[in-house]
Amino acid sequence: MGKVQEYVKTLRQRQGYSQDEMADKMGIERSTYSNFELGKTNLFSPNLAKAAQVLGVTEDDILIGAYASHGYLSEGGLSDRIDMLSNKVDAIDARLETLTGIVNLLLQKIDPRKK
Repeated sequence: MGKVQEYVKTLRQRQGYSQDEMADKMGIERSTYSNFELGKTNLFSPNLAKAAQVLGVTEDDILIGAYASHGYLSEGGLSDRIDMLSNKVDAIDARLETLTGIVNLLLQKIDPRKK
């Protein structure tokens, strides 16, 4: 289950709605709503807008709440994510340098005049 699904489920439960009630209020099939909560399908517009309306929040509230509740929007959470991504970029750069070296060696074997 994704962050958005978890957060919508939490909001639904706080409101005291069952999945059946939520789907009915949104005007969609219960299976469609259930599959969303299970992470099998996405509920993005217009259904996310309908879910937000039923829950008395905005789509932005859902998206921001979903990521904030997992610490991604806190100062430390963002810093940690940036550090992790920076490390991944550094690893990709190192692999690219290695591949460039291998390609250059192969080119030299094909045509020794190229250096």
